Parts: sequence; C-alpha cells; structure tokens
Amino acid sequence: MANRSMQRGQGPTLRAVWLRCLALGLLLAAGLTAGPTDCQAKEDYSFIGIKDAAQVPQFVASLQKALAADDKHAVAGLVAYPLMVSVGGQDLEVEDKAAFVRQYDRIITQALKQNILAQRLDDIFVNKQGVMVGSDGKVWALPDGKVLRIGVIREE
Repeated sequence: MANRSMQRGQGPTLRAVWLRCLALGLLLAAGLTAGPTDCQAKEDYSFIGIKDAAQVPQFVASLQKALAADDKHAVAGLVAYPLMVSVGGQDLEVEDKAAFVRQYDRIITQALKQNILAQRLDDIFVNKQGVMVGSDGKVWALPDGKVLRIGVIREE
C-alpha cells in the first residue's frame, strides 16, 4: 500500500527521495572538503624544528623592521653567534653581538638590506637548510632553540 500511496502523490516519490539524498550527500561532501575561511591551514615547518608556522613571517618582519630603522642592535639580536660572514670576497668571523654592531655597515650592505626589505611575507622559501630571507639565498635563518636566528650571511 505504501508504494501505491507514493504513486498517487500522497508521499514523496522514489525519485524525490533519491534527489534529496543526493543533495544531502553533496552538501556533506562539500562541508568535509571546505575549511573555514578565517582559519587557513598553515605551512608545516616541523621538518626544520619550527613548530609554529607563524614564527617564520614574524621573524622576517622583525628583521625588516630593524633594517628599515637601521637599528643595528635589533638586527644583531636576531643573529646566532659566532657567525661566519662572506663579504667583499673575504670571510669574517663575528664572535658576538658587539662585534656585529661594530661591523654592521660592512656586513649589511645596501644591496643586502634592499633585498631583505623586498621579501614578501607571504612568499618565504623554507627547506631543510633553513629559512631563506630575501630572494637570492644570501641570508639564511635557522632554528636556535625555540627562536629563529640568522645563521648565514653571504654577500658575495
């Protein structure tokens, strides 16, 4: 009897039930694949020891701010020591923050500074060697405990 009542228009037809199930399935599938727009997935940098992906653009932004202000002490605070620097065809070992500040103008050339300042925060290259700051691989930041620090400067 139930089949006859469906056929006479007294209940949903088999086709209507099927279409509703299909629509529900599509909605569920869309909900499973779509993520919330205000909570975008972040990069995974755990392969180099960075647990919080936001740390990478924050580090670059801090470096850019310090460079833009020519704050030698702030830049020096973002460096891991001792630091080997290749500048002007010479290798230079920078023992500590004071030595970096003294040699800042020699280490941070205008070309290097402009290259780092041009780095887009949404386009930072990271691989097993660390975080490349700037577009040409002259500056690399590496995890130092729970923070990033400049570990390589090659101004060649």
